[in-house]
Amino acid sequence: MYKKLSAAAVICSFLMSTTALAAEMLSARAVTPNEKGALESLYILNGNTVSGEELTLDMTKASSGIAPGESRAVRILHINDIHSHLVDFHRKGDTHRMAQISKIVKDTRKEAAAKGEAVLFLSIGDEHIGTAWDELLGSGAEDFQMSAPYRVLSAAGLDMAVVGNHELDKGSALLARAIEQDADFPVLTANLHGSKHKMPWAPAAIGEVNGVRIGFVGLTSTVDTYLQTEADPGLKGYDPAEVTKNLVAALAPKVDMILILSHVGYNGPLPEGQEQKYDLAVGDKQIAEAAAEISTKPILLLGGHTHTVLNKDGIEDRSVIASVPVLQAGEYGKYVGDVTVTLTGKQDGSLTASYEGKLIPTKGRGKETEADLDQALQKTVLDPIKVQLDKRLQEAIGKVTPNDGVEDSKVVSDRYIGESAIANFMNDAIVERSKFWPTGAVDFAAFNATGMRGVDMKGDLTYDEWYKVMPYADEIYIYSITGAQLKEIIEDNARRVVRPEELTANGGPLDPNKFIPRGFQHYSSGIRYEIELGKDALGTKAKNITVNGKPVDAVLDQKFRVAFNSYVANGREGFSGGAIKGLPEQIKGYDLKGLRATSAFNTYLLYRGQIIDYIREDAKGVVSTETGARYDGRVAVK
Repeated sequence: MYKKLSAAAVICSFLMSTTALAAEMLSARAVTPNEKGALESLYILNGNTVSGEELTLDMTKASSGIAPGESRAVRILHINDIHSHLVDFHRKGDTHRMAQISKIVKDTRKEAAAKGEAVLFLSIGDEHIGTAWDELLGSGAEDFQMSAPYRVLSAAGLDMAVVGNHELDKGSALLARAIEQDADFPVLTANLHGSKHKMPWAPAAIGEVNGVRIGFVGLTSTVDTYLQTEADPGLKGYDPAEVTKNLVAALAPKVDMILILSHVGYNGPLPEGQEQKYDLAVGDKQIAEAAAEISTKPILLLGGHTHTVLNKDGIEDRSVIASVPVLQAGEYGKYVGDVTVTLTGKQDGSLTASYEGKLIPTKGRGKETEADLDQALQKTVLDPIKVQLDKRLQEAIGKVTPNDGVEDSKVVSDRYIGESAIANFMNDAIVERSKFWPTGAVDFAAFNATGMRGVDMKGDLTYDEWYKVMPYADEIYIYSITGAQLKEIIEDNARRVVRPEELTANGGPLDPNKFIPRGFQHYSSGIRYEIELGKDALGTKAKNITVNGKPVDAVLDQKFRVAFNSYVANGREGFSGGAIKGLPEQIKGYDLKGLRATSAFNTYLLYRGQIIDYIREDAKGVVSTETGARYDGRVAVK
């Protein structure tokens, strides 16, 4: 983290009672802020903060001393959950999210500088995992190349970030390398502790800007996070609300305001039309309440993890919890949060705060112009990294044993009409890899026919080749459903199969070489059934359905966990309860989108990324009949 940050003398200390968790003096040291950021001075806190013992902070200087009647403003731009959406590549045109964000930051800072003000730029976690840029991370610390998000954010002038749960998807050792090599800013987390590695993160920081001293607290979700893994068994997560109390009690007397960077998740009142994605026992609501209970100093909570869009057109009363405004800016860099905090001194020495905020949208595909982009960042930082990414995509991840079932023309002809060897491989790989997920293993996996192609069997299998097999960045949703619901889904799927008479080879209108958006899905090996075509789609039936070897009617009340991709989870191809393209209007698709609200959650893991991990690790670099690329009769069309 500090390749450009120089350590200085110890300037303050924390004192704690001796406990099993914390029997040390906690200290802070002065470091040089990101030279492209806005912080004028920066102090990094070191040590253990997860004990329930009270912390005290010993500093000769208290707050910056805003005089009675005096007002000072702090403006903050914030993003969260960009998930490596630096540039979104698409055959119809790329979207330069990070160049747009950097342009917003630069323009805002230029405007503020003319008034003698400064603008902080913060990221609230999950910078990684979600696009091809993650391939530069490698599969572990041993083949790490770079963290493209941290490198680009450093160049864009980021002042501080927090560890998101997905930062740990590839292990704590890799995250340590990413921070050390590519983050020119502090990366915070106060409630993760015990790694066997010397993690270069910090629990909290104190920074000064525009004459205001700010205490920064970083918090990370302990839900869906790789903790206490075989590779790092000591890394544990602790209650973020309790840790917040510890730090706020220590920081508040010495700062003018506190910024909580919370990648824990929003669980307060939602704007109309938004769904609660997680059932959080402890979330931003409890953290805000805990902080307000400890201190009357102005507190602002900047959030992430739940991808919630809050305060789009201004700070709303419902997102102010216990006098603490809670902000969040959606996902993937589609918005930049913009909030100004004005602090005013009172006669009794206390401070009052007023807040103004909104979200600034970035522009989607086909709508951005060159004027919307930070051209310097794109040309001098992003484009050179893209060259390295292209080289990475040409690296081998394994080999394909000659097998008619995975050759492209065979996959194209199979995918809409019945069983597919490559789909069998993919779905079984997801079930196997799920054993390592922090969200727990799944029973079955499903994938839609339009999202896959075959593989070239000549020479090495490269990252780029597999990206052609799976060209879409589908995320994995886990549904918890009953056997009865699973039966309905399978019955719905049977009606979606393309019938022989519909194919162009038989005089029909449908060419399997083209996109047939009927939503036909393939399943992992635990689901087996027959499709009886009948006279037409209305008469098509799923028969002899078995689930893990048992007739489905024997497990109708049993609960199962099923992995679906985000494309169908979002209701595409007739999975929102409506019409299915190409089928009689009497046939309505199963409403996976509607079911998602109550029975599913997004892991934010990439379907294809998990399969690449399976090829490299579980299949030992070989795609063959022996590693799962085979027909096994799991679906028979009659």
